[in-house]
Amino acid sequence: MKPYRPVLLAISVVLLAGGCTTPLLPPLPAPGSGSGSGSSPAAVASAAPSPSGPDAKQQFVAALEKTRATGYRFAVSGDAVDSQKVTGSGSYDPKAKKISVTQKLSGGGKKTEQGQRIVVGTDLFSRTKNGETWVRLNLKRVKKTSLYYYDMTDPTGLTRFTQSVDTVRSTGANSFAGRLDIEGDKFNEGFLPVGTPAISVWLGGSAQFTATTNAAGWVTAINVDILDDKKTLKMTTKLSNHGRSQGIKKPSGYGEAMDFYYDK
Repeated sequence: MKPYRPVLLAISVVLLAGGCTTPLLPPLPAPGSGSGSGSSPAAVASAAPSPSGPDAKQQFVAALEKTRATGYRFAVSGDAVDSQKVTGSGSYDPKAKKISVTQKLSGGGKKTEQGQRIVVGTDLFSRTKNGETWVRLNLKRVKKTSLYYYDMTDPTGLTRFTQSVDTVRSTGANSFAGRLDIEGDKFNEGFLPVGTPAISVWLGGSAQFTATTNAAGWVTAINVDILDDKKTLKMTTKLSNHGRSQGIKKPSGYGEAMDFYYDK
């Protein structure tokens, strides 16, 4: 499929902020063509021949499916729109329906936004920073269209990333490169960077990625490049602690959200 121009918006930690983009990233180099110094992570030189057996896309998607089906830790850093930076970390257990995540959006002349969330079942606990009192929000009382709703269907964006994988080539025994074909996001929705989504690709678009797996078949790193206002935004997600208990628990003390957070 022919790549098309993305239009990006920033998903703030609490509210939605604006931003826009321009042209596409350059095409990926052909296997073995190499690239010059200073190339982006998505344009790694000297691609290795694809291994025998399943093709590169089948192998990579299988690793993504294995990773997203069970628990993992994640650490995120990278660029967001309007010259902002996004950082974050946390743990996710899809089977237990639990997540713990810390996220910060800073720079670009804008006020720093940060937040901490823990979700256990349908209880969402949030606060701005360490030392503050946690506040519990009952997600069963919040409409899915509400700004305060937290969708646990794909909170880290790894499912959306998997669905967006378009082309993949092998660049080594445990490394891959390719392109994402991204469908248009809904309001305050997005999956980049994986782990702590902070960018919404409005109307759809394309991006380039590289990724690594380990000998056990888990995805251990995802790097994504996408263009915003002629500047390449670079995002990195590191994944670890695959398939183990993530130790996510409710805070020991918390207050209750006020009624105005709920839609009547």
